[in-house]
Parts: sequence; structure tokens; C-alpha cells
Amino acid sequence: MSRRTFTLGAQSLALAVLSLALSPACSTASTDGGTSPGDTRAAATNTSSSTDAHSSSEVSGPQAHLVAFLPMQEGYGPSDQDQYEATIAPIADEHGMARVAAYTVGKFLGGTGPSQASTVGVWALDTPESMGALMSDERYQGNVVNRDRVHDMQHAAMYMTHEEFSGQAPAPGSAVLVGMLPMREGYGFDDHHEYEASISEITQRHGMRLYKEYRVMKTLSPGAPEIAAINIWVLDSPDVLGAVMQDPEYATHIEYRDQIHDMEAMTMYFVAPRAAQ
Repeated sequence: MSRRTFTLGAQSLALAVLSLALSPACSTASTDGGTSPGDTRAAATNTSSSTDAHSSSEVSGPQAHLVAFLPMQEGYGPSDQDQYEATIAPIADEHGMARVAAYTVGKFLGGTGPSQASTVGVWALDTPESMGALMSDERYQGNVVNRDRVHDMQHAAMYMTHEEFSGQAPAPGSAVLVGMLPMREGYGFDDHHEYEASISEITQRHGMRLYKEYRVMKTLSPGAPEIAAINIWVLDSPDVLGAVMQDPEYATHIEYRDQIHDMEAMTMYFVAPRAAQ
């Protein structure tokens, strides 16, 4: 498998402000999209033109993506993670797995995800079984000591996902936001996806757009938050969040947003793209 590479192009804002931008990260119990109680959903998602535009950019390709929020051991940082990954990249490639994106965390904005995460990585897998094949490889196992020396694996949060949406990569100088998005009981990824489509025209006119949307299929790390989606957003600048929040049309969506998302548990980070590898 040839490796695929994507080049990805602040004051902390309140969670209520940031949450408007992000989709939910998914839990193992939410992969079917859930059932939406109540009648609010129809009114909140009645934006067919936005939904059509959103769906038109849904992607096909690798069967799965691994998304990992990784804290580092004391004295180590993202460059050490890059060196470690360069070591195992040829082994991973043989098993159909390649890193396609990496982000350095600039600021943790709150939530139940790893507060000390210093890097976010995304790997494309030919099949979900690619990861198990890699981890069973004796050559990979020979690097586990080095992996654990560099990474704080006990506090990592890793998810097997499916990429549901892929948009235009960030331009240089853009602000990039990553969100781990949990849902309230009875709701799932599909509810969030429809909500996201319902506000897309509002956010885009203020300079904020969805770049990546991942449906979480399985939580891989013990103790990691149960989420329904992981989203990556691109903003012309961090200031556009306030502009969206002040938009009267956006205000009409807040009740439904809070009905379906667990806003207190939602985790967000400002990040900076690094080379994919």
C-alpha cells in the first residue's frame, strides 16, 4: 500500500462558543446513529440544501481511520512522536496502515478528553484488521518499549473510525479546531451529522467550515470518553466563533444542539497541522 499524505493547513473561548463548530465524537454504543426522541429534530434539521451540499462531499477510500489523542511522557514532544512513527512506518505500510495527518495541540479548551494531549494523529487503514496485524508483527513489538518511553499510553484516547466527510484542506494561517463529540442518551452520529448540516450555511458565511468528520466505530483505549464523532473544523480566524454565536439564525438552533449533545463532556483543542510523515 502506498502511503497517502494530506498537507493540512486564541485565546481560549468558552465551551458554549466553541461547541457550535464541532461534531460529536462517537462511542461504541452509538454507531447506529441512535433514535431521536421528541419533535425538535425535524425543525432543527430542515435545511435540505445544506444537507445535500454536505452529503456530496462524503468520501470513499480506506475502510477505516484510527484517530489518536496522545499525551507524551515528560521531556518528550510531537517531534519525538514523529521520529517514533518514522521508525514503524515501513512495518505499518506492509499491513495497510499509514499516517495521513498529524496535529500539534496548541490549547486544550475543556471537556472529558485527555487534557495533556500534545498531538493528534490520523492513520488510514485498508481494513479495521490492519491495526491488529501491525500490533502482532514481531518487528512492531520490538518497538513497544520505545513507544511507551515516548507516549503516555495510559492516558491516551484512541478510536477506530470511518471518515464520513472530507473537505478542502486548511490554508496557511487558518485556525484549526478538533472536537471529540459525545451525544446524549438516545442520540447518535446521524443526529449530529444532520445538526451539523443544518448550521453549515450559517458557519460558512462567517468563515468557518467543516474539514473532516469521522464516525466513531469503536473506542480502543480503556477509560477514554465514549463519543460519537470526531470533527476537524477550519476557521478564517478564532474570532469567527463569536460572530457565529451572535448570529440570530444560529441562536434558533441552540435548543436542539443542547438536546442532542452532551455539551459539558465535549472536548476541543486548537491545533496546528504537521507533515503527515
